[in-house]
Amino acid sequence: MRKKFDILICGVGGQGILLCSNVIGVSAVEEKIPVRGVEVHGMAQRGGSVEAHIRLNCNYGPKIPSGKADLLIGFEPLEAARYSVYLKKNGVCIVNSYKIPVLGQDYEEEEVVKIIKKKTERIYIENFTEMAKKIGSVRVVNILMLGYTSYFIPLKKNSLIKSIRKLVKKEFIELNLKAFETGELKLKNKL
Repeated sequence: MRKKFDILICGVGGQGILLCSNVIGVSAVEEKIPVRGVEVHGMAQRGGSVEAHIRLNCNYGPKIPSGKADLLIGFEPLEAARYSVYLKKNGVCIVNSYKIPVLGQDYEEEEVVKIIKKKTERIYIENFTEMAKKIGSVRVVNILMLGYTSYFIPLKKNSLIKSIRKLVKKEFIELNLKAFETGELKLKNKL
């Protein structure tokens, strides 16, 4: 019997949160792992908050209760701080340090870290947006972050890659696979 594992992905509209969520969900199905999920879009098309809950091996509803997420993937720092209430004590938090200017709020990275540290010390902050630009497109930041977090997600790398191939448009598959590999390598070098 596999252990339950809850993942919350958050950010703002246009960052590819839903694709990232779908890759994880399809990978779980590929591995015959029970999966539940829900996406909350809000004002996503206007740069508003977006959240996706993915629950692996869970017999309950699709939305993660507060304080129960094993992993929080924050595509935007302020959103990561906002959604950190979902993290369980000592869960893992991966944060893109790149601030989305649309939010119109000025804050320092240290403030975000201080909020998240109320839940966990296991925080990994990188400027994934700049890394994605170096790979060739800011639009691969989601798959780059997925590669980075793949070490923590109890799914096989092959399942994730197969799902990327299935869900990403044909002309962008190789770029996304490069982003996944770059993210995975970046974390391995950090551990």
